[in-house]
Amino acid sequence: MRALAPVVLTLLALAAAPAHAQSGIATHVYERCAPAAGVSIVAVLGAPCAEAEALAAQVGAAASDQAAAVLRAAGWTPLRVRSAAGGAFDLVALRGSAALHLRRTGAAPDLDGWEAGRELIFARRTLVAGGRVPRGSVLCTSAFLVRFPNGSFGGLSAAHCGGLRSDRTVHRRNAGLRRPPQPGIILGRVQRILTRTLPYDALVLPVPSGANRSRVPVVDRGVSRPPWRVAGAARPLAGRAICFTGRTSGIDQCGEIAGSSVRRAERLLSAFAGVVVRCTTIRAREGDSGGPVYTAPRADGSVRAVGIVTLVVGDAARMCFTPLGPVLDGLNAELVAAPD
Repeated sequence: MRALAPVVLTLLALAAAPAHAQSGIATHVYERCAPAAGVSIVAVLGAPCAEAEALAAQVGAAASDQAAAVLRAAGWTPLRVRSAAGGAFDLVALRGSAALHLRRTGAAPDLDGWEAGRELIFARRTLVAGGRVPRGSVLCTSAFLVRFPNGSFGGLSAAHCGGLRSDRTVHRRNAGLRRPPQPGIILGRVQRILTRTLPYDALVLPVPSGANRSRVPVVDRGVSRPPWRVAGAARPLAGRAICFTGRTSGIDQCGEIAGSSVRRAERLLSAFAGVVVRCTTIRAREGDSGGPVYTAPRADGSVRAVGIVTLVVGDAARMCFTPLGPVLDGLNAELVAAPD
């Protein structure tokens, strides 16, 4: 990346607007299996089709609002649901490193939860589930799941999505896991925001809890692609192959961490923006703020957490991110990782 002359820097929160189409890499895909009564799509990764088909038959025979309970009874963790055409819905579930995608008819159950790479909304006004998006809201992206010493959980995103007023209170303190066109699941108020005291663009949000509210250390890839499992953390080393997911740019935007030739530019950025960043060769856009930065996916579907999308710089709109390690230290938190 060339030297910053002049500096062109953009923080990546986006005023509420429709999402752009996603793009991704064609790896780690489902195997299509035979449909079952009431279930038009059965797709699985990491488990036999015979098992997936038998489970799909159970899901199809149950009432639509019992689909999650059927999956849980079989040892699967239901992640999310999305309405589909023709009065149907898509459902994604995990069991260890295996993933399942079903589409069945009926009313979609209210099933969702925290995953990295999902769309968030931040608002000054109180958010109402099923209500309108308040004026002045911004859209960002969710990052990784963390755990605190008292056992509680939180979800990371970018601090500037909430923002600080001159008196150091949070500007947009109300957050939701957005399901367009509505605010979706109301998460609550920003719990912690690191930019109050430290030069790291990170905040902590409450995460959902309850029978139909999962919190799972994965990177979301929509309903038609299996999610990546977050297996741990990795250092932001120069030249490391990485990807990010953002609500605007889409899933699996990949490149590498820029080398030592940009270190001076990174220091200038840190001074200018007030936050510590590492820069990459990857393009990003507004709305990607807060999104997860992770290592290039492995063949087993695992990734390692590297950072949080913070800003773009220069005419090439290169993405810069906040390294995860100092954020965890500043929060006295640990990354929640998927079991092997």
